[in-house]
Amino acid sequence: MNRYADWLRVALIDLRGSTKRFVILIACLALGIAAIGVISSVSSAINGAIVRDARVILGGDLELRASNKDIGAAEKEALAALGPVSREVELNARATKGDLSAFLSLRAVSGRFPLVGSVTLEPNGAVGDMSQLLESRNGVFGALLAPQAAQRLAVSRGDIVRIGSLDFELRGIIDTVPDQAAQGFQLGIPAFISDAALDASGLSQEGALNRFHYKVDLGDTSFAAAKATLDEQFPDHEWRLRAPRDASANIARFLDIFGNFLLLVALSSLVVGGLGISNAVTAYVGERQMSIATMRALGASNHRLLFHFVAQILVLSMVGLVIGLLIVAGASLILLPWLSGALGLALPAGIDIGSMLGAAAIGLTTALLFAWLPLGSVQSIRPALLFRSASAGNSSHMAWRDVLRWRTGLPLLAGLVLLLGLTVAITGDLVLVLIYFVATALALGLLRLAATLLTALLRRMPVSSNRAWRFAIAAIQRPGAPTATVLVSLGMGLSLLLFIILTQGNLTNQIAAEVTNDAPAFVLLDVDKATQSELEAMWADNGDITALDLVPMLRGTIVQLNGKPAPDPSGLPRDVADMFRGDTALTWAADMPADTVISSGDWWPTDYSGDTLVSLSTEMQNDLGLTLGDTMEMNILGRPITLTIASFRAIDWRAPTFNFRIILSPGIIDKAPQSYMGTIKVAEDAGPTVEQQLVEAFPLLTFIPVGDAIARAQSILQSLIQAVALVSGLALVAGVLVLAGALSVGRSQREADAVVMKVLGATRRDVISAFLLEYLLLGALATVLATIIAGLGAWAVSQFLLEIDFAINIALIFAVAVGVIALTVGTGALTTWAAMSARPASRLRAESQ
Repeated sequence: MNRYADWLRVALIDLRGSTKRFVILIACLALGIAAIGVISSVSSAINGAIVRDARVILGGDLELRASNKDIGAAEKEALAALGPVSREVELNARATKGDLSAFLSLRAVSGRFPLVGSVTLEPNGAVGDMSQLLESRNGVFGALLAPQAAQRLAVSRGDIVRIGSLDFELRGIIDTVPDQAAQGFQLGIPAFISDAALDASGLSQEGALNRFHYKVDLGDTSFAAAKATLDEQFPDHEWRLRAPRDASANIARFLDIFGNFLLLVALSSLVVGGLGISNAVTAYVGERQMSIATMRALGASNHRLLFHFVAQILVLSMVGLVIGLLIVAGASLILLPWLSGALGLALPAGIDIGSMLGAAAIGLTTALLFAWLPLGSVQSIRPALLFRSASAGNSSHMAWRDVLRWRTGLPLLAGLVLLLGLTVAITGDLVLVLIYFVATALALGLLRLAATLLTALLRRMPVSSNRAWRFAIAAIQRPGAPTATVLVSLGMGLSLLLFIILTQGNLTNQIAAEVTNDAPAFVLLDVDKATQSELEAMWADNGDITALDLVPMLRGTIVQLNGKPAPDPSGLPRDVADMFRGDTALTWAADMPADTVISSGDWWPTDYSGDTLVSLSTEMQNDLGLTLGDTMEMNILGRPITLTIASFRAIDWRAPTFNFRIILSPGIIDKAPQSYMGTIKVAEDAGPTVEQQLVEAFPLLTFIPVGDAIARAQSILQSLIQAVALVSGLALVAGVLVLAGALSVGRSQREADAVVMKVLGATRRDVISAFLLEYLLLGALATVLATIIAGLGAWAVSQFLLEIDFAINIALIFAVAVGVIALTVGTGALTTWAAMSARPASRLRAESQ
């Protein structure tokens, strides 16, 4: 043990004058650990809050959800027998104030709301008593609006706003709502009124898009027992029951997907930083060759030398690790309170030790993994080097056959397995991590192969007559040149940056396309037959309205498939499973809708009259194993209807039209009570005029300005993109550091090259031109390769994960390419300025000493 202590003391003494050379190693490691630690800590805090506050997120211990139609008196009595009940009706409505209007996601609640938690109001977060805030005072009910609605209507507390056909007094601006996180994406702006005001306001309590929520405080009764009681009393119910864990399931699923994506981006920044660590260690070993050869001559064994340098790297890694963890702690304390308000979850400031330890373990493993090969090359340095010229080149490169030796390859394999295991532990998704590791290995292999092919090609090219080009090409393909190091380091960093840019651009283009690509100006909801006729008359007389399209809409419950009970949704893909959790939307049509793509079967004749037929989406065909001629039984408005499958349709869910998975033939269904959904297209710049006309002519009509809805979605998406851009920014910083480290690897050799060039008559301008051309060629090639890698990655994500159109912005790629090449040339010039300025006499004098 004393021997190792002595070795460690010598290693630390030897390191004292060399720490400044490892600034890049420390910075890369600190940035990578900080990125992983912050994301992991925030994700852990959010998941913990979801588990801890699941009851608050749901708003009770049990929630009964009914669509379209309210539950009966017997069911209300059964719920009341279980415990205190809060009732709310969720619908869309429009609020107006003079010429201003705002589309609301309105919740009409009972006096018991909220059963769990409290609603707080701006500006000071005071707790609001909902029964008093929303009650009728002197014949005027109260309303609460979210800040966005108040700003749009230019109103403040005490002002009167009209919702539907009734005036309400604005009695507060919403700050937080305990169950807002469970509401998901809403088309309108959140608002509250009393359920007692619904009838007076003319807002229908029952409609195709209305939802009825009953939340129950079960006390000591378990959810399972309450559910069993309700299922036994009402075996044929069409409503759906949710437990607290169900309310948070979608939130947790989305945050897991997005959090894991960010973690992989952060891990990519650490991988890029790992290349910087490798470059720094390679440069260090190259500069210490004479010292290593001296230690060899004095009898140092491979074990002694390896311990010496591994100890130094561990000490330096611990410095980067501590800096990274300090950043994690500080960022967590700042971010969590801010995210608490943004997400509607209780996220008190705190430090997650587990996440920090996980990030530290990944960072330390990555540092040792990327430093191992350069450190292994120490064993190839022999005492004979003492008798060679210091400019003889870097002999510390390890041959591939040496990597395959068990003393080198086994620790390397163990490190990779450990890194894989740590990444899986922190993300919880083995498949995603495996895909990431394989893709990263392929990208590294492609860049390394390109460097080899470039070197081989340049060696076979005829000698250029231009002196600068001749020197540049010779520098790239000479033995010991850092060509592979620069290409791999720069290519990986640039690939990640371009991947983020391309993905963000495709998302932005997709949203823009939804607005401009034949999208309607307004979407109409819950249109009754009387209003349908009036809208058609308005269309005929109004030149600003260019098109009106109305589609009937009903809701029904799938009871049986081919005579067997409907399948358990838990074993189905999410989109199809939702159709079996309560009721689902459907429509009917005599003529085949425009742009319909029939994948199998035939559409029924326009004048069809007979047993009811149905056309289903191909997702239902594939996921449920259905074929033409199979039967489906649905309960529509309390009446069972047997349907025969006549066709399957391939649906483009991104098209700006209404799409239904279930379309019935006319006959029985077209005589059932139903509402309509529709779209309105207007002439250019006529949107505001038509919107005001609709508000005046149909004060109870629910319609959505498409631009506003997409702007809300874009705002949410933009926040997510900014989070990704922030993390990828760390990768960019790491990439710059890596580039500087890569170009510094051969600094000593460049000084020797400069001396030889000057002795042979080259001017300072010739030396600078040769070096700049070298960096220009390497930067250009790295940009081309990184564009290919990033393009393939962004295409795969767009097609298979995001399911959006893919396109490459050539102008953007060109701008990034020019910037990267300029960065490569500039960084190369700064890191090798000493080589450009090297004086032959000084260098030769040093060689002779």
